[in-house]
Amino acid sequence: MITLIFILAGYLPLCHEAPALEHGDAPEPCSYRSGVPVLTYHQVSETPYQYGVTPDKLWNDLQALYDAGFFLILPDDMENGLYRVPWNRRPLMISFDDGWEDNFHFIEQTDGTRVIDPDCAVAIVNRFLDEHSDFGPGVLFFISWDKVPFGHDTEEKLNMVLDMGHAIGNHTADHTSFMQIPVSDYHSQILPALASFSSRLGMRAWFISSLAYPGGQLPSRAGAEEILLNMEYEGRKAVTQGYLVDGAVENLRRFYESSGEGRLRISRIDMALYSVPQLLQWQNLMQPGLERPSLHDQLPWRP
Repeated sequence: MITLIFILAGYLPLCHEAPALEHGDAPEPCSYRSGVPVLTYHQVSETPYQYGVTPDKLWNDLQALYDAGFFLILPDDMENGLYRVPWNRRPLMISFDDGWEDNFHFIEQTDGTRVIDPDCAVAIVNRFLDEHSDFGPGVLFFISWDKVPFGHDTEEKLNMVLDMGHAIGNHTADHTSFMQIPVSDYHSQILPALASFSSRLGMRAWFISSLAYPGGQLPSRAGAEEILLNMEYEGRKAVTQGYLVDGAVENLRRFYESSGEGRLRISRIDMALYSVPQLLQWQNLMQPGLERPSLHDQLPWRP
């Protein structure tokens, strides 16, 4: 990781304090641009919801983000130095929270067969990726178990999501805010959800260790990080990354340089409240790299 820091510092210009969005603070001034946006959506429907977006907005956001030079990453990419991100694009993560039915919905045909609803989130994303194959591998679905995930056919849909190249994350068993329960009870929200994934995905659930906090908040100065970092499920770490919703752009420098705590407070922006033009105002956004003159030269912004 030290190599990554020096590479970024040597190749990217200074960044200055960017304008704060409604719910987030401006990023800390740093010696290189290290902002990686992590966006979240909830419901995708023509019916207006507080945290919902229309299918057209989702499609238009994807188009604007693609045009702005972004490339989709998944949680594993944050751990491996973003090696999949092409030199001429910049990283972006998109997540969908809660596992609403309009995220993955089947339509019954008159002949009894089923097709994926073209206006549900997974269909819109897949269609966009089919048309823009250089946009990245997929998106992240954070699933909570306070309702039937995706409405019905949960096991089939969860496996299909993985087959499509997307990722799945943990959004807890009951969607109870961690601000309302003692840290000693966090396991009661995290571990049963992992058991639910395991019963439907088998060994594929081994890789589910990203956690989105219900309500987008995690208490500070309460020992939460220590509890989460030490929690295990069936011999593996139960949580390796934790995601807030705080209206800020994630600072990759904080993710890599902190002693584990940065990994548990990854910033996200709710796109029901913001727009892509607002996002692009952040001056700490990582920039596309320059092509290397030689294979012996260092990459502009990654190890």
